Amino acid sequence: MKGIEMHSRLILKKLVLTGNGKRNAVINFHEGLNVIAGASDTGKSFAFECINFILGSSEVPSCPPEAKGYQTVYMEIKDSCQQEIFTLKRDLSKDDNKSIFICYSEYKDIGQSTFEKLSAIHKAKKSLSKKLLDMCDCPYETVIGNKTKGTSQSFTFRSFIPMIMMGELRVTEKHSAIYRMNPKGSNFATAELTSFQTVISGNDYEKIDKKDNPEIVKAKLRGQIEELSHMIDELRIENANLEAKNEIKDGSYLTKKIKEINEFIDSKNEEVKKYEIEFEQLQMESDDIKRKIYRLNDNIDKFHLLKKNYLSDLERLEFIFDAHDLTQQLVDVECPICHSHMQVEEAESSNDYFIALSSERTKIEIQLSELDDTISDMQSEVEEEEQILKDIEIKSESISQELNTILLPVISEKFAEVQALLEIQEQVNLILRNNEKVKKYNDRISDLTNKMDNTKTDKGNKIEPVAESYLSGLCNEIYVLLRECNFIEKEAEVKFNNTTHDLEIDNKAKASFGKGARAIINSAFLLGIMNYCLNRDLCHPGVVVLDSPLTTYKEKDKKNGENDESVGEGTKEKFYTMLASEETSKQIIIFDNEEPNEEVKGKISYLHFSGEASIGRKGFIPE
Repeated sequence: MKGIEMHSRLILKKLVLTGNGKRNAVINFHEGLNVIAGASDTGKSFAFECINFILGSSEVPSCPPEAKGYQTVYMEIKDSCQQEIFTLKRDLSKDDNKSIFICYSEYKDIGQSTFEKLSAIHKAKKSLSKKLLDMCDCPYETVIGNKTKGTSQSFTFRSFIPMIMMGELRVTEKHSAIYRMNPKGSNFATAELTSFQTVISGNDYEKIDKKDNPEIVKAKLRGQIEELSHMIDELRIENANLEAKNEIKDGSYLTKKIKEINEFIDSKNEEVKKYEIEFEQLQMESDDIKRKIYRLNDNIDKFHLLKKNYLSDLERLEFIFDAHDLTQQLVDVECPICHSHMQVEEAESSNDYFIALSSERTKIEIQLSELDDTISDMQSEVEEEEQILKDIEIKSESISQELNTILLPVISEKFAEVQALLEIQEQVNLILRNNEKVKKYNDRISDLTNKMDNTKTDKGNKIEPVAESYLSGLCNEIYVLLRECNFIEKEAEVKFNNTTHDLEIDNKAKASFGKGARAIINSAFLLGIMNYCLNRDLCHPGVVVLDSPLTTYKEKDKKNGENDESVGEGTKEKFYTMLASEETSKQIIIFDNEEPNEEVKGKISYLHFSGEASIGRKGFIPE
């Protein structure tokens, strides 16, 4: 089996019904669970039919009286991967209802865009089916159309419809949910069955030429088996080499060991972080001290310059005193020119003058002494700061040594150990993946062997029973849904009957259940198919639309003489609660009379149809 990698899916965004002079009928949808609930005869089933119609159904919706005058259906759709949004358009009138148009814009912008016609024929170059399948990254091409004649036909988007949409009549049917109608006498039964098998297996049906000799067919099948066997041998050899190359531990041991080492690395990284913070703080302190030392030295230089000025002033004063002493020793003589006696300035001979000079000298000497003390203090402070700076540098060097020679090498060593363990873990995972491939190839060999054994009785294409490897996974998904909504007990079993192609609950055929219970089982069947595909990367549109899965029509049961089997208490409420908790990557749309509780309403996209124009929204068609 070739696995399909799921890249994209559909998201239905908006359903719009328009008509000349009519107010648009609009329902907005979102990812996750969407519930449109309320009174009967409010247009819920009509809205369901409009969705089916715009997605390519040949059946024109039966318009209720209140929809008279509405002519065109629009559907806004989004591609979950490419985020592309486009709008489909289709008319309800008899003349134009076979034509489908597409506009590559949101509905609100269609007035500024152009609609392009799409063909209803799948094989056409531009068809609705191809567009929708491309959005789902769907590679399927072929299903069997007629078991007796052995003819094949194209897998189209409509091949998905029985598995993603279920109307109010089908939801309670006794026959298998994979069929749109009772398969007895249905011309579509073979195509619908093989479409179901293709979707849950991921395998296309290949058309076998009826003219092929059975021996040729067997030879081709043997060739496929031999190729698969060769691939299995290669995988086993690869696993053996991996196990011999390394002492392989189990995955849980490796995960635990890697976690322990990562926790150790984290603790050491915390130590590194603390040291780095401390180192950074020391560097900031060092910078502050260096700036302080610079300022101190700058001030010392200025004070030395000031001291030179003071000393210069003292020298000047001393010169004055010396000059006075010398002039006092000169003899009083006449001027040789004018013959007058030399006159001494009164100020220069005054005692006050010399007292002032002496006072100035004393003041300067005191300032010099104070200046010397200040310079000495500042030099001492510089020495202290330089010592602190030296201590910081020693401590910084110690931290750097601790980081570079102890912590970082340990972290690097442990990191290398983690990398080595991760490589081993990858090898363990590779072995596990190889084992899964071996199992898958063995299942395929088993299918091909059965097909080869039955080749003699083949008439064209032989429809093989669905392999148990697929069915067990599908039934498990359905079991989880039925269990979570309290429909079955924990010990209950869900099986798929390859004869009826339907479910059995605790060995009781679905057809034996009452109408209401069948609706729950059929709904879980479609939801289970979606969960099965998305959880296994198989192609699926990613949306399921259900009409009246929780509504039981007792009138019809009485008419047919059936005894209705009521759904267990709490199942309806649990059904909504369960779907509200589903991943929002899936889209579920439910039309029903039954309403979810208030808590669920707050978690989902909910729309209520009251049936009365005076109370909220009356129905799909606005008043």
